[in-house]
Amino acid sequence: MKISTRRFYFIQLVMFLLLICQLLVFSGCAEYERWRNGPPEIKTFNVPREVRYGETVVFRAGVSDPEEDDLTYLWDVSDGTLNREMEPEVEWTAPELRDAIAPDQSVTVHLSVKDGGEEDVSQSTSVTVFSKSYRVAESLSGVYELVRAQVAGKSVEELGSMRLTTTTFTREFQGSDKFLFGSYKLIEPFDEKKGTIYWFSDESPDPIVSTYTWDGELLVIFHAATSTGHVYQKRN
Repeated sequence: MKISTRRFYFIQLVMFLLLICQLLVFSGCAEYERWRNGPPEIKTFNVPREVRYGETVVFRAGVSDPEEDDLTYLWDVSDGTLNREMEPEVEWTAPELRDAIAPDQSVTVHLSVKDGGEEDVSQSTSVTVFSKSYRVAESLSGVYELVRAQVAGKSVEELGSMRLTTTTFTREFQGSDKFLFGSYKLIEPFDEKKGTIYWFSDESPDPIVSTYTWDGELLVIFHAATSTGHVYQKRN
């Protein structure tokens, strides 16, 4: 039986296409598996928003994978120390406070998760590392006018002013020809409302110990050793 030229070429084309399909099937299995493999998904990402200098906390991630592949975790931070890096739950220690007092610092936390099909997903956030001393000192910072002074429970006539920054103080009393300049330190326990202050002036290497109460406008400082109290009003 004689096959026409057109039909002969058609049969050859079909056979060629079948051969190509078989080659694609055998050589493309891995590609197909990678194509059908879905990426993992980070369901929960628990990282504290604020941490004190030197504090140790836990980072946790909840991740699911559609094919239930084995997952590889990789945590990374811009500062501080991770106790391990390749677990869904890790401990992190914030950077240490290098100075006696320091402003807030932002630390970036990054997590990358990869499954068996080499699909990956990532998420990042930031943690604010803070010094309690700095925050309280910052809230106290400002210029104050002396509105009342007492010695042993009795009012005395005295005029003065005081200026506080996060690290230094200046106090000047008119009439008594007294001027103090130095630094101060907040002593645990303390907060924005009350606590203990060590004053270090140029006149003596030993601190002057006092307690304070603060309502956002009036700052009351009491020196137990001399039974002396001063009430300052903060300038606006």
